[in-house]
Amino acid sequence: MALRQLSTEELIKKLVDAGVEITAEEAQRFRENDVDGETVDCGLTEAMIAYLFDKSFKKQLKFRDFVSQHKEVILSLDDITPDVENLTQIERKEPVCQRLPAVMSIPCFPKDVQSRLDAKEICQKVPRDRNKIIRTLYEMMAQYTMYPTNAEYVQVAKALIVKYPFLKDVEGNGYHTWHMSLKRKFKAERAPLLNNTEVKKFKEKFHQARKSTDGPETLHVKRTKTFVESCIVGEDATSVEAHVKALHEQYRKTQPDLAIVKDRMKKTFAWRRREISEGMTIKNILMKYPFLRTSSGLYDEVDAIHPLTVNICRRFNEGFTALLPNLLKLVKGTLPLKKLYVEVREEALAEDLPGIDFRGGLVFLPSIFRENIDHLISLGEAASNS
Repeated sequence: MALRQLSTEELIKKLVDAGVEITAEEAQRFRENDVDGETVDCGLTEAMIAYLFDKSFKKQLKFRDFVSQHKEVILSLDDITPDVENLTQIERKEPVCQRLPAVMSIPCFPKDVQSRLDAKEICQKVPRDRNKIIRTLYEMMAQYTMYPTNAEYVQVAKALIVKYPFLKDVEGNGYHTWHMSLKRKFKAERAPLLNNTEVKKFKEKFHQARKSTDGPETLHVKRTKTFVESCIVGEDATSVEAHVKALHEQYRKTQPDLAIVKDRMKKTFAWRRREISEGMTIKNILMKYPFLRTSSGLYDEVDAIHPLTVNICRRFNEGFTALLPNLLKLVKGTLPLKKLYVEVREEALAEDLPGIDFRGGLVFLPSIFRENIDHLISLGEAASNS
């Protein structure tokens, strides 16, 4: 009986006969979603197949294999005349972007690697063997397209793990490292193909064909110059002194008005840059502009000197927070600062812990990199005059 004519129950029976073990729950999904032979013949998406056989790559691949074997092929005795576009492509011998078939069979690997795989050796730990596996998979996929979709990368990586389960990653979904290695391989192989029509087409699609004529340095100079000019207009020694007085008043407050602080710091920026260039010491700068002692004030100052599209404070906070767990593990327990950090942490409230960890991580950095902490961190008023 043709696949298209099978009812849901007949389809389930055929699948079981073909070696696909269907549980009662999976059979119920077939019935609830009205999956019969006609539905399968029309074509199920990868997401649909994954839903029918949840958490079983093996069943998904067996199902695709079953469908490909029973799919109806329509034969025609009529002459097929290729259209002009196809003829042009054939004449030019340009690659045509195709999609990978629904069922992918993992090819044979080079003899030395294949013998190790047959012996169930863990080849992924040997860089040479791993590279050969990735190269073979790349060559198979490149026959269809140089731009596989994410789903196609996953499809091939899953198929590899199903065929050779001992290659599975120790952590995660089991195929993530193979997935990433394949993506990097394609990226590296596409790099020399700059004149290839297909590559150009994809670059234009994702707006990578042209770059701005103004380099980042030019843009940076323009933005900095504009910022300085806007700050220096209308300011003199008298007005700057008034701004500095307002900053000191705000600094003495428990809750300073950040809008006033930002405004006065912006208005004194150009004047401050000139004072620094003329040799004013760090100590005097910090005494005159006390908000430079705060993290937010320092971030704003750096952002004014080196303007970025992303706020440097948020960017640093996000990046450093991601590193914190591993960084704190590197700190030796015998370090006096570590003991102090642990004591403060034990006495703190839960909502204060992220801030304590963040500041602790910054203080521990010199000891992790074996630097003299006295050169980098000063406590109280015993600061250097430099």
